[in-house]
Amino acid sequence: MKHFRLLLIPLAAIALAVSCGPDIKQDNSGDEPWQWGSGSGSGSTDPVDPGVKFYPKPSGSLRIVTYNIGAFSKYLGNSTDMVAAMMKEIEADAIGLNELDSCNTRHNTNQVAALANALGNWQSRFGKAMDYRNGGYGNGVVLPKSMKIVDSYTVTLAKGSGSEQRSICVVETDKYVIGAAHLDHTSQDASTAQALAVNAWASSRYRDCEKPVFFVGDMNSEPESQTISALKGAWDVLSATDNTYPSTAPVKCIDYIFHYKNSKAVKVTGSNVAVKFHTGEVNKASDHCPVYCDVQF
Repeated sequence: MKHFRLLLIPLAAIALAVSCGPDIKQDNSGDEPWQWGSGSGSGSTDPVDPGVKFYPKPSGSLRIVTYNIGAFSKYLGNSTDMVAAMMKEIEADAIGLNELDSCNTRHNTNQVAALANALGNWQSRFGKAMDYRNGGYGNGVVLPKSMKIVDSYTVTLAKGSGSEQRSICVVETDKYVIGAAHLDHTSQDASTAQALAVNAWASSRYRDCEKPVFFVGDMNSEPESQTISALKGAWDVLSATDNTYPSTAPVKCIDYIFHYKNSKAVKVTGSNVAVKFHTGEVNKASDHCPVYCDVQF
């Protein structure tokens, strides 16, 4: 099992790992070959050839996905297999996840590890945000088994005036760094303070990093909010900002993929809010829509 470290901004603390068994700059001009913003809405209900790719991935691109999966149980008893099939369909290369249970009385399983297994023995990391029902609750990252992970750890973000403890699940590979987080939903002051802590983490660990650093997740804040404004002090928004929530009829954008400005530059080759799938139903898999961004570096 990989070694985990728990960091508390700005100081490092001791390691924590949670398991209940085996480790189970952007141009949105529209002149490019992809269609920025074409993912929102339910689209046509006419039958589609199953061989048609709704979201073709440009050659040589890394496809990063952020997905709040709502403990795989917002609308179905267990949407793990559906989500895995959907992620395979869009050819995801790195997936950041929010609202994961780990070995608690609501779901007595390591959910991120279960998804990794369903994807075909991918690698998983769980970043606990708080104790929950005699287990854990937090964020995660899954990566293909071929990807070399060199470090992984959890950054604790202060609760402040918010409702719950928050954290970042961080995975560093030999090619890039990705952190997944879920910011507070009840207080803009709390989520903004957490955003500033995210900026401080990136500055302390990855300033002038020779790898690109990505930050993804459910920010519980719309594009013009003070929380996103705070993040933009250190990060570029790479992802399309179409509405992502709720998945049944999206009315606001709260899920994002960011790139740390003081890390290796990347070229965005496409981004979308994915709502059309052959292998699953986005309005049943979770209450959020998945968001992807294709990059080259």
